[in-house]
Amino acid sequence: MPAPETVPSQPGSLFADPGFADVTEVDWEAAARGALRGQPLSSLQTMLIDGIETAPLYSPHRHGTEGNLAGIPGDTPYVRGATAASGGQGWEVRQIHDVRRPGTPDAVTVDTTSGVDAVTVARGWSAEDDADALASCIGDAAAAGVTIHLQAGTSPAHAGALLEVLRRQRCEPGRNRSWLGVDPIAAAACGWSADTDPGDANELAAAVERAALSATDLAERWPQGVPLEADGSVFADAGATDASELAATLATGVAWLRAACDAPAGPGLDPAAAARLVGFTISAGPDPFVVTAKCRALRMCWARVLSACGVDIVGGTGLPLRLHAVTSTAMLSELDPWVNMLRATTATFGAANGGVDAITVRPFDTVSAAAAPSALGWRVAANTQLILRHESRIGSVIDPAGGSWYVEDLTRSMASASWDRFRNIEAAGGICAVMASGELEASLSAEREHRDERITAGERVLVGVTEFVYPTEVGATSESNRSKLGASLGVHRWAAPYEAGALES
Repeated sequence: MPAPETVPSQPGSLFADPGFADVTEVDWEAAARGALRGQPLSSLQTMLIDGIETAPLYSPHRHGTEGNLAGIPGDTPYVRGATAASGGQGWEVRQIHDVRRPGTPDAVTVDTTSGVDAVTVARGWSAEDDADALASCIGDAAAAGVTIHLQAGTSPAHAGALLEVLRRQRCEPGRNRSWLGVDPIAAAACGWSADTDPGDANELAAAVERAALSATDLAERWPQGVPLEADGSVFADAGATDASELAATLATGVAWLRAACDAPAGPGLDPAAAARLVGFTISAGPDPFVVTAKCRALRMCWARVLSACGVDIVGGTGLPLRLHAVTSTAMLSELDPWVNMLRATTATFGAANGGVDAITVRPFDTVSAAAAPSALGWRVAANTQLILRHESRIGSVIDPAGGSWYVEDLTRSMASASWDRFRNIEAAGGICAVMASGELEASLSAEREHRDERITAGERVLVGVTEFVYPTEVGATSESNRSKLGASLGVHRWAAPYEAGALES
């Protein structure tokens, strides 16, 4: 047996010469060109749908983090997380359910005893007619301390129905952290609200003011709850790109600040107090890096909004931003719906790495099911999160994207593009005005057309739909299911035009 090597006597000498040569950016580029076998390095450049160009090679010389103002986790401008432990303590697993379905109480029981932390109540229920159904579905879960999230777009009446259930279940107001989802803008965008005309800016703004006023009462009754919501996912489902979704989300947040602070009929709060009433929801698409950058960019931009309103963001007043991500409906396909499992997995991975507080995964057969997602769809939706959180340990790292030259650059680019579009919305009178005038719909229509052009040209592949199509998966589309998914701005799935072509052929 050979004798063991002698331990160096001088401290630090073991690592004095690590044996790695200094490598410059030119060296990296040369190595990349060699791997491309004669193709230029520029052949790897890509352009995201938002006009953001991604480089073929990232390096500390061009995309380094020196001088980056992202700070540290929990520090202004909160790019790396809303708190010092962002991402390191996992996220809240939410499961979406329709309280009007007969089997929902049993499904909620199964979920909340199998690792699910919160129940998201899907839109469509009536605050008057379905109050008993709501109590039957989420009453026991609420009593056990499970967070209840009313999907954004609810009215104060819906919020009141939930609070009545919590009161009956003797939930402690000081500990319950439920989201009440009050958001007239989302209700108008998704077509749920029958009381507010999205084509009347004054009426929509008045609904926002009334909701802001009611939020103060809701907050007094349930101080740990989140009464108001700014939901960008409804715009993403209508065709918005990632930057446009963030812009609309920011504009909705600003609409809440105006209503709560400046409106004559509002509660007259200061901006910091108003900000604490709002929770944010954004969609998570199939590109995990883009999703991570979206989460980080939203925190950066919202900190800038609050700073402009005079809020001390350095001291953290009015922060941290509470962020919920929901997997995109627009990315789901009816053909080969099993691929939706992969899309949901990468979306969840990206949102978790972005430091969100909660995630809702839509069942993979949300679109393909004739009436409602199957029990398998709901179970897989929950397990997607549980496996990533508990087995893959995705939620055990604080800001895992921090320092990545690509993600840091993408975050800055996403924030810049979103801010420019947000300013355009504000210059046009705000989110209520652009919705009422039709400017928002025209913009989303143009973005949908641009996306379709890229898919048709093969620049963007929809697995199982435009490429790698499995013939036996071609089936009839449920028109009833299509119509139930949206009205007003509507839900425009990326795959829908190509599935129609497959069916015709």
